[in-house]
Amino acid sequence: MKKIVNIQDYRDAAEAPEGEKIEAHGLLAQDKWVALVDNAARGDLEAIADLAESYLKGTFGEKDLKKARKWCAYAAKKGHKRAIELLKEIPE
Repeated sequence: MKKIVNIQDYRDAAEAPEGEKIEAHGLLAQDKWVALVDNAARGDLEAIADLAESYLKGTFGEKDLKKARKWCAYAAKKGHKRAIELLKEIPE
């Protein structure tokens, strides 16, 4: 059973305690998700690393290691240091 937390308890989805999900149907979470994906699609390496981490941790829904690796590998190829380190954490 999925545990749902109140998005207003956290200033930022990244502040959600490990294992807790921020439901993407909440307006604030949805706005954050859309902005994150939009910035990643525009090539913002920090947003790409954040997107990869959100897939790895399942911040906005279910974990997706394949998508986490894809986005993280892209940013790592471009030299993003956090993405390089994060890529080491993603199981193959």
